[in-house]
Amino acid sequence: MKILKKILAVVLTAAVLTGASNAAGLNMETAKAAPSGLKGVWFSFLDWQMYLKGKDQGSFDSAFSSVCDTTLSHGLNTIFVHVRSHNDAVYPSQIYPWSSQMLNGSDPGYDPLKDMVDIAHSKGLSIHAWINPYGFRNGAISANPQLSNTANVVAGVQEIVSNYAVDGIHFDDYFPPIGKGEVNSMVSQVHGVCAGAGKLFGISPQGNLSNLRASSADVDTWLSNGGYVDYLVPQIYWSDNYGAGGNVTMFSDRVAKFKSIDSAGVTLYVGLAAYKAGQPVGGDPGWSSSSTNLALQRDKAYSNGYSGYVLYRYSTLLSGAAQAELGALQAKG
Repeated sequence: MKILKKILAVVLTAAVLTGASNAAGLNMETAKAAPSGLKGVWFSFLDWQMYLKGKDQGSFDSAFSSVCDTTLSHGLNTIFVHVRSHNDAVYPSQIYPWSSQMLNGSDPGYDPLKDMVDIAHSKGLSIHAWINPYGFRNGAISANPQLSNTANVVAGVQEIVSNYAVDGIHFDDYFPPIGKGEVNSMVSQVHGVCAGAGKLFGISPQGNLSNLRASSADVDTWLSNGGYVDYLVPQIYWSDNYGAGGNVTMFSDRVAKFKSIDSAGVTLYVGLAAYKAGQPVGGDPGWSSSSTNLALQRDKAYSNGYSGYVLYRYSTLLSGAAQAELGALQAKG
């Protein structure tokens, strides 16, 4: 135990020093440019539970290979895989315990993240490690809150980019109410660590700017200054036939609002609600009245200067209800 604590202390110290240095200098000379034409899908901890959890290495590798094949069959080129969702990990970590949500809370006898990176790259897919940095869900921080301090979050990212050939680090929209200053400090340090390793760093906030501005997710700062994110993926999960009368262009309005505050020219991708495709959605009749929402949303985002899209979530690629929408989207290229 003492040895592990010493190792952890060394890791944390190195990470914090690296993060502080990069936060000051931003290390922009090594930052990668976010690619245009990204077409991705989120593979969440919920997808893990459906397709990967509880498997030995051979079965795991076979199952994830099928996941990658399905992703490619829909014309996608990038997969965002949950690797830390509840303050735990799907790889051997000196900081976080083994995941109970995506694994069984114990060492599976192999390194799932290494296998996923190797398999994805062998098939020509980019793979980003998706993290909930604070393990925050349903109004609470999962597991040990001490794992959620800035030093641990930054050290955890350093651990991944130092040990795995991931193409990027990805955060989603779960930020606890701890204040914009603390979150911004963490985000800038994580960006510095990723830039120093030649990795992309991006965040996918919720699509309601008013909610974001009332929270700790300071998208205005991230999109008006360098050194915070390489890309942003707002989750704009509404149709353009929103409301009781189906006459509110909610998707288009929110796409335009995010673009209007991007004064730093950060690469924007749009998060699309593939899980709503072909479904009756109360208050948003567009999803059941059209089979081309996703394709039209892609076009609208591109016309506003967005550079790609990401679908939520993987299981939808196998959903019969979504196939018409997904086919129309893929036909657009």
